[in-house]
Amino acid sequence: MQEIWSDIPILLSHFKEHRAYTTQKPEALLERIIQSSSNQDSVVADFFSGSGTTGAVAEKLGRRWIMSDLGKPACMITRKRLIDQDAKPFLYQSIGDYQKEQYEQSEYRTIGALAHVVLNLFGALPFPPGENVPNNLGYLKPSKTLVFVDSPTRVTNFNTLKKAQELRAGFMGGWEKVLVLGWQFSTKIGQEIESLEDEKLEVQVIPADLLDKLKTKASYEQLLKSGKVRFSSLQYLTVNQPVKTHYNDENDEITVELDNYVLLSPDAMPLDSEFKEKVEKVMAKDPLSLIEYWSIDPDYDGKTFRSKWQDYRENNSNLKVKRKAKLVLPKTLANRKICVKAVDVFGLESAVTKVVL
Repeated sequence: MQEIWSDIPILLSHFKEHRAYTTQKPEALLERIIQSSSNQDSVVADFFSGSGTTGAVAEKLGRRWIMSDLGKPACMITRKRLIDQDAKPFLYQSIGDYQKEQYEQSEYRTIGALAHVVLNLFGALPFPPGENVPNNLGYLKPSKTLVFVDSPTRVTNFNTLKKAQELRAGFMGGWEKVLVLGWQFSTKIGQEIESLEDEKLEVQVIPADLLDKLKTKASYEQLLKSGKVRFSSLQYLTVNQPVKTHYNDENDEITVELDNYVLLSPDAMPLDSEFKEKVEKVMAKDPLSLIEYWSIDPDYDGKTFRSKWQDYRENNSNLKVKRKAKLVLPKTLANRKICVKAVDVFGLESAVTKVVL
């Protein structure tokens, strides 16, 4: 760039636009490219968006934009960047089925073979092959804990949990506890777990990058010896029932307030002992302090999340998100479905839906 457009300086750390993202480009560079290759209201696309410079500049120049990135940090940085510059409302979606695609590209030809690998990495013993013995089950020795490994091609949900309970009660005479290991989860998993009120049921998350690391048999052996595969806590958000009040003849005011944030298995968090103790103290005193960002779609259609209100922790002087939001919305005779999404400081995402009559 310096050899062609020498008037565009290299991005330095003290620049206001700097986002501490390694591949970030100067806004001046993208501004020149976008202005020279598009018109007002054109659509500009960047499928490896990084820190979101393309979308941020396109927004300022009156272009529409599409951005995507595989990395969750990139998506979070981009989202905050657009919010901070008062961008017009935009859609934020998680699309595709990453775990399923990774499994189909892996060397594992059966779900059962992969389940045995997961069980071994978790420290559980798979059951020997036999009649009526599911190949995705194992157990923890010496405790009477059954371990149920869900498939990377499925979403762990209420039906999965019920199946795990049935196996705990009836498989090989019964077990004291059942532990479910899942790859991806329904957005209502927190509510589903709470509804079961079962202390003998635990859920943990299989590392999202595990299939990436299991490219060869040698890599599996290396992971097994290292003991560095960390299964993490499943987390979920709870929200108080939103309150609707009269605002004026055309509008209602809806108040949405966060209630609690739960990490089901804090011992499984991939943290050093020093930081784990700090996290546990925060969880005991003020678990909502772990929320980095939350947003609200007040008219959720069950498919596409459209944020109409959002707050970031670092945008507030006390480094905590606001716990309560007020939205003024047009009156409607229909029930209003409100969806709240939150991302914690570890990058884990939760969602909860409430209906307002």
